[in-house]
Amino acid sequence: MSRIGAAARGVKSSKFAARRTISPRWFARAMSLYPPLLGAGIRVVEFSDDWTVCRTELRLNRLNRNQQGTAFGGSIGSMSDAFFALLLWNQLGKGYYVWDTKAEIDYLSPGTGTVHGRFEVPREVAEEVRAAAASGDKVLRWFETDLTLDDGTVVAHVRRQVYVRRRSDSR
Repeated sequence: MSRIGAAARGVKSSKFAARRTISPRWFARAMSLYPPLLGAGIRVVEFSDDWTVCRTELRLNRLNRNQQGTAFGGSIGSMSDAFFALLLWNQLGKGYYVWDTKAEIDYLSPGTGTVHGRFEVPREVAEEVRAAAASGDKVLRWFETDLTLDDGTVVAHVRRQVYVRRRSDSR
């Protein structure tokens, strides 16, 4: 399992997960090279220094266009995969399992150009989740965002459910 793959699934399988000292800038670059994102034409623009915000973009090209010449729905869906979970995982620390469990995507208009995603998990929300998971029970939390074109047109509204549970060896 690759380091990035482990991070995307919240799995502790390497020194990377144990240390959790990776810089957000380096992680954004590495995620942009992650084959599922790279193949879909998705670039991770940034992770904020405090792990509360992630920005992504999908530049329309001949490999990610559908039969109508607009952004392929699968690529738009991939744009939001695991980013809320990654933000929460990095804020909570190594004592938690964090997975992306459900997604709801409403496609609202065609992606006729570069599609932008902004994912945010404020510190207050991370602390709420931490408190709810303190007993060792699972926590399911929904996060939402809009994926937009350069002019602000909403291409898709995305809801993602994230599962969090405190690791038994951390209780």
